[in-house]
Amino acid sequence: MYKPWLERMDGFRIFGNLYFVGCRGASSHIIDTGSGLIMLDTGYPQTLYLIIENIYKIGFRTQDIKYIIHSHGHYDHLGATKALVELTGAKTFLGAGDREYANGKADLTWAKELGHTYYEMFEPDCLLYDKDVIELGNTKIACVASPGHTPGTMSYFFDVS
Repeated sequence: MYKPWLERMDGFRIFGNLYFVGCRGASSHIIDTGSGLIMLDTGYPQTLYLIIENIYKIGFRTQDIKYIIHSHGHYDHLGATKALVELTGAKTFLGAGDREYANGKADLTWAKELGHTYYEMFEPDCLLYDKDVIELGNTKIACVASPGHTPGTMSYFFDVS
């Protein structure tokens, strides 16, 4: 069984308002928009405590997470979302093609292949489509549908300030 919680990695500032807060096996990022935080991917449910610790260590609070945006619907990218939403009240975004991965209607999250069970299902607040734009504070994120890895994979483009 794969044990992602053993892959601790300290959070750090990448550049400007973009920070890494994940673990070695699954990246999670924070964007400071000036009006709250946007989180990109939440990692595994088993690494939630590592992510929370990293958020605090780099000087932010989980309560300031307003949006959680997912690159795609695999377990290592959305596994901790339900818990983070319960902690923060953040709004969730996911490519429309991966909705059934998140809500558990399609068992394609890759949790089983990693020796785990996906039990943290959630219904995304916003389904994303090609050319959608997400805005919060001083940040605009352009969404580009990039199916292939999963049907709902999205690529995101934004300025780092």
